[in-house]
Amino acid sequence: MKQNMTEIQTELEKSEEQAYISRSIDEVMLEMGYSLIGQRSVTKKSGKKFRNELYTFSEGTAVNITYSASGQITMELAGLDLSDRLPDADESRLLCEEMESFCGKFTEFERRLAEKGVFSKHISILPPSSEYAQIINTNDYQMNQTASYTEIKSRRRTGSRKSGRME
Repeated sequence: MKQNMTEIQTELEKSEEQAYISRSIDEVMLEMGYSLIGQRSVTKKSGKKFRNELYTFSEGTAVNITYSASGQITMELAGLDLSDRLPDADESRLLCEEMESFCGKFTEFERRLAEKGVFSKHISILPPSSEYAQIINTNDYQMNQTASYTEIKSRRRTGSRKSGRME
């Protein structure tokens, strides 16, 4: 019985720690001017669970934060669209530029998290590269009703910036 209590206490502490980290990331993203525009929860066939949050970055792009049940957190920059597809060459180039911009702001992000007592143990920062360029289908997410975002494809086709508003 004592062992079960210890295991339950350990799981509770781990759960509370993950919740604090998630809240801290949310707070820092908002402090830095990124708005939460969508989220989703996914359970893979293997049973692994993930939670994703989308934050606006620049027009047509967003930061996708993935939280795994094991505590791993992944942040990646992607283009936004209403369909599943790969980015074309122009979009890949644009996404690489935005990745560089995001990497430049990541140091500030880490500093602000550290002020909240959240420190990264293992960080792998991949270089901005077209091989990591991706488009996120916002139809796979529960988008906030008031979120305003731009689809990356509209910039490519018209040269203008068309806003997609969820209402």
